[in-house]
Amino acid sequence: MRTPTPRELLAVHVAVDCSGITATFTLGDPIAMREPAEWFTYGLELTGADGALVKHFGVRLSTAGTKAFVFEFESATQANYDASHIEDRGASLVARFPDSSLGVDAIGTATGFATIEGEDVAAGVPVQLLT
Repeated sequence: MRTPTPRELLAVHVAVDCSGITATFTLGDPIAMREPAEWFTYGLELTGADGALVKHFGVRLSTAGTKAFVFEFESATQANYDASHIEDRGASLVARFPDSSLGVDAIGTATGFATIEGEDVAAGVPVQLLT
């Protein structure tokens, strides 16, 4: 399986409703690479008022497949969702995280990020919460 080419992460839009979270990762130009990436991630990072990491909502694309996930730092637990929860719209990826919540009371900041094989390529990307 061939992994898609990583692209710039321009913005993250997050919709919250009673069924869970929907994150739209708006993508820009392809990132120039010498060799194809084995895996990369687009994500939403939530920190608490004290600056500590609270949660990551993300989409990981790899040669092994595509998945969505939620990682909660306090409990060190992760929920994984298969590729059916992700829609590739070309200029964006839409990921649905059913039965998830942001924990708005505990959020200090919400920012987008992107990594290629674990290396940061974008941090502090603007997030718009749509509630």
